Amino acid sequence: MNNNTNLYPLSFKPIFIDRVWGAETWVLSGLNRDVSVIENGFLKGNTINEALEVYLADLVGAGIYDACGDEFPLLIKYLNVNGFLSVQVHPDDKRAAAMHHAYGKTEMWYILDARPGARLYLGFNRGMTPEEFYSHCENETLPQVMNCITPVNGECYFIPAGLIHACGGGLTIAEVQQVSDITYRVYDWGREHNRQTARKMHLELALDAINFSKHIPDPATSGVLADSPYFKVRLLDLDQPMEIDGSALDKFVVYLEVGGSLGIETDGVYYRSENGCLLVPASVNYWKIIPGGKTKLLEITR
Repeated sequence: MNNNTNLYPLSFKPIFIDRVWGAETWVLSGLNRDVSVIENGFLKGNTINEALEVYLADLVGAGIYDACGDEFPLLIKYLNVNGFLSVQVHPDDKRAAAMHHAYGKTEMWYILDARPGARLYLGFNRGMTPEEFYSHCENETLPQVMNCITPVNGECYFIPAGLIHACGGGLTIAEVQQVSDITYRVYDWGREHNRQTARKMHLELALDAINFSKHIPDPATSGVLADSPYFKVRLLDLDQPMEIDGSALDKFVVYLEVGGSLGIETDGVYYRSENGCLLVPASVNYWKIIPGGKTKLLEITR
């Protein structure tokens, strides 16, 4: 790599992963065992983390590089959920570091398409004790004490580490999360009893990670969808080009298609991604978003 050459909007090769409940398409991953490969420009063929090792703060911004080092801090994906995800929970940073030498996993789900019969299960619908929770797991009645939501296209749900959750029944979701793949499964809709579909369960680990308080789901549908220490996500609804002055930002910005199509122009050069995702490095000061007709984008940074 030549670090005397100016950075530019980056696109990436998708990573396809089949799951028992459907499939995932990872459009941007800093996870070292499944890291995204750049597919455009002179950095083509290098991973996002290899580029980060060379370009440092020029790629992600000084504050982000100081906090995260040579691992890109996000994992962004599309989920196609035909069956049901296991009822699961993710540990926070402190527990993930102690148990797994990894980051915790806070995430958000933006509903792209919800078909009849689709459901989200988010948090407990009343306060719970560990003993009650354990009993519901043993009796396979856990969904009865969780919030069961009929999702609507365009809703965004924030899922902090410690919040028990599941979904399924015909959903397409855009997911933004910390760069982590630590999941504790506690219930798998009966698949755990079938030798062909059984997956490892993590009930004992989950007990120390779960927030047992009552949760009140509060979906966002416009403006800033999520604002956490790990990512900030804003919904852009465009039908005309939008000029951005990022000269004082000192942060990377990722744009993810959730409707329409995305192009970005900077220094007179047009960039497009077949993957639906473009990363604008922190060192790029000015750019123009060029939508393909009426377009909705998630604008993602940290």
